[in-house]
Amino acid sequence: MKQLRIKTFNIGWWFYIILTIICLIILSTLKNRITDIDYKYSLVLIISIIEYIILRIYKYSLKDVRQDYNYYNELPCYLCNQSTIMCILACLTRNTGIMAYCVSVGTMGALLAIFLPDRYNVDQLFFSKQAFGFYGYHCLLIISCLSFYVLGLYNPKPSDAIYSVAYTIILVTIAHIINLILVKTKLNPISNYAFTMYPDNSLLDKLYKILPVKLFYLVPISLIFGLISYILFSIL
Repeated sequence: MKQLRIKTFNIGWWFYIILTIICLIILSTLKNRITDIDYKYSLVLIISIIEYIILRIYKYSLKDVRQDYNYYNELPCYLCNQSTIMCILACLTRNTGIMAYCVSVGTMGALLAIFLPDRYNVDQLFFSKQAFGFYGYHCLLIISCLSFYVLGLYNPKPSDAIYSVAYTIILVTIAHIINLILVKTKLNPISNYAFTMYPDNSLLDKLYKILPVKLFYLVPISLIFGLISYILFSIL
């Protein structure tokens, strides 16, 4: 049992998926039981803060397991990291556009990471800090992002899909600028936040072969996320 590894669709992987679904079901039962909207926002805020703390502990622990550990490679600039911060901002500002981004892009980005983990997490031991940090964090991100909808704090509108695409492009562009600065200054020669510099899983690798231009090869991802958001928001 100690040697159990997490691989897509195996028992360890499904453990995190089922646990995430159970948590969302529990949250959905609170939608009508909790009438105080401020309490609902506080609940999501607490979840998001705990999630961010887990992320930072996980990132710090990587120095003990990765030979190529670089402090400048662990800044909160990945798309999922940014989504965690956006969840916190959404709770504080109650901005509809930010919540739309969290519900759509934040959720889909976390799912993409879970279904197509990067090379470091494609085969992790189930009982390890890395597995808990990666899979536990991304599952908690799904919970916090969907909490806005599940708790009735955000009612999706198809037009909000535009916000999702806009925020995605802005955040990915910022990540790319940070990559260029870190590479240029040699603070982190392999900086690859939001994977704007080069692909790190099979899907991104295929996109890069079609459009081998840094940053721009991710444009189809943003547009697909926006299209899916529009369809889902129309249904919801």
